[in-house]
Amino acid sequence: PTWQVAVETAQVVAGLVTYPDGNPFYVYHTKLWTMFHQAGALLLLSGVSEIMLSKLISGLLAAVSFQALSMVVYAFTPDALLAIGAPFFVFYTRAAEHGSVYPISLLGTEHTYGVAGLSLAVLIIGLLGSGCYRLGAFMLGVAPAVHASWSAWLYLIAGIAFLLDFRTLAKEVRPAIKYFVAGFAVTVASLLIQRFVIYDVPPIDPAISERYLKGFLKEWDHHRQPAPLVSVGLILNIDVLVMAIVWLAAFSRDAAPRTKFVVRAAAASAAVSLPLLFVSWISPDNVPGQLLVLMPSRFLNFDTFAFVALMLGLLGLQHRRVLGQLATLALVVGLFFSYRSMVWDDSAASGWFIEQIKFNPWHVFVASSIALLATSAIAGLRTARPAPAAMPLAAATARAVSLALVAASLVLTWRQFNPDPFLDRTNEPMFAAMAAETDGLLLTAGQFHLVQLRTRRPVLLDGGGLDGLPYAVEGAPQMERILGEVYNIDLFHPAPEVQHGGAIPYEVCRVAWEGHSRLKWLEIGHDFNVTQVIAPAAWTIDLPIAAEDPGLKLYRIPR
Repeated sequence: PTWQVAVETAQVVAGLVTYPDGNPFYVYHTKLWTMFHQAGALLLLSGVSEIMLSKLISGLLAAVSFQALSMVVYAFTPDALLAIGAPFFVFYTRAAEHGSVYPISLLGTEHTYGVAGLSLAVLIIGLLGSGCYRLGAFMLGVAPAVHASWSAWLYLIAGIAFLLDFRTLAKEVRPAIKYFVAGFAVTVASLLIQRFVIYDVPPIDPAISERYLKGFLKEWDHHRQPAPLVSVGLILNIDVLVMAIVWLAAFSRDAAPRTKFVVRAAAASAAVSLPLLFVSWISPDNVPGQLLVLMPSRFLNFDTFAFVALMLGLLGLQHRRVLGQLATLALVVGLFFSYRSMVWDDSAASGWFIEQIKFNPWHVFVASSIALLATSAIAGLRTARPAPAAMPLAAATARAVSLALVAASLVLTWRQFNPDPFLDRTNEPMFAAMAAETDGLLLTAGQFHLVQLRTRRPVLLDGGGLDGLPYAVEGAPQMERILGEVYNIDLFHPAPEVQHGGAIPYEVCRVAWEGHSRLKWLEIGHDFNVTQVIAPAAWTIDLPIAAEDPGLKLYRIPR
C-alpha cells in the first residue's frame, strides 16, 4: 500500500481542502475527470481517512492488475492454477515493467491513473476473451469514467478486433449490449457530475493555451520525450504483431472466436501504437496539442504489460502436449532467473554459473515466441493425432515444475512485503503543525510532493508534480507567475538542470529561497496569500521558524 494521488483530488472534491480561484493546483483538481475522485470524495465525507482510502485504492489497483493478467491467460487455457498464479509470477520477475516512455507498475505506486487505465483496458479484453461478456461489456461502458484516454485506446483496438470477426462475435455478444448501455450510463452520470458540480476552470484563449502547452512540453515534460527506437517495450510490440499475424493465419483454426479476439486486439494495439512511437520524435510545434496530451507513445505499454500472459495463454492451448508444457517451463524458468527477477534482490551469490543463469528477459521473450510458433506448427502437423485425453507424464512433470516456480513467486513476494509507514497530520508532529494553520496557503520546497494529502492544507504549487499542467493548461498563466516570483524560474526558458524533469529541483529552489530577503518573503505572503513555508532543515531562510524536526523546518510569514 502507498499514498495515492487520486486521494489528494478527492479532498478538494469533498470540500475538505479549499483553494482560491485560479490556483493552478485547484484548476487541475477540478478539471481532471475520473470516478476515483468522486467515489473517494464520498468515502472521505463518510469518515474514511486519507490513509485508509489510499490503502483501499492501492488494493484495488493490485486487484485489477492481477485479475487482468489472470483473465488474459484464462482466455486461452482451462489451466486455472496457471491463470491464478500468473500475475504473482509476472510481478515477482518484473516481466511487465518495460515501459518505453511511461513506467508500468502492477501495484506499489502512488500514480493511480496510469496503473488503473492500463490494467483496466487489459482486464476488459481478458474478460471478453474469457466469455464473460456481460461483466466485460459493463466495464467497457464504465471505463471512460475511470481513464478517458486509455478507454479511447481500448475502444479502438477492441473495435478493430471485433470487426475482423463481426459475424461470429456479434451473435455471442448481443445479449451483453444492455450491460454495456448500463455501464455507459454510469459514465454519463459521472461526466455530468464532473461538469456541473466539480468543474471550476477559468476560461483561456485557445492561442494562449496552445502557447503554454507547447512551451511546457518542450522545456519541462519528461513523459513525452522522444521514445527510444531500441527498447524492450518496442521489441515486445513488434514480437506481438508478428506472432499474432502468423498464429492467426496458420495455427488458429481450432481456437474459439473469443480467444482469437484477444490475439487480434493485441495485434491491433501493436499495429497502431508502433507508428505513434514516431510522433514523439516530432517537435511539439508541429503536432496538435491534444494528441500530445494523450501521450501516444505510452500505448506501447498495452502489449508490453500483457505479453507474458499472452505467451502463457497461447502456450496453454497445447497444455496436454509435451512440447507445449516444455516451452511453458522454459519461459517460466528463464524469467524466474532473469537478471530483473526479485530472486536476486537479496542474494549475494556470484560466480560464473550464477552469471550464466541470469538470463536477459528480452532474449527469453523472443525465444518463447519462436517456441510458441514451433510447437503450434508441430501440433498442426499432427492433426491426425489429436492431443491425448490425459496429460502424458513428461508434460505433467513440466507443468508441475512450472506451477512450483509460480507458487514460489507468490510466497517469495509475500515474504518481501514491508510497507512504508503512512505519516500524515494525524500521527506526525510536523504535518500536524502545518495542518493546525487554517489561514492562507502553504508553500512547499522543490520536489516536495503530496503535502496537501498529508496535511489537508492547500498548497501554492505542487513543485513535485508539475506534469499535471498539460491536463489543466488553464492554470498555466498563474503557474508562470508563481515560478517566476517565488522560485526564480522562467516557465518558457528554464535552466538546464530544470528541463525535462517535470518538477522543481531542490538546489534550484534552495538558491532562490535562501536569496530571498525578508521583504521579498513578505511580498510573497501578501501577493499569494501564503502563511507558511516548508523546506529541508539544512536550508536557511530569512523567516521565523514555527516548527522543526531533524529533516524539516516550517517557517511562518508574518502578516
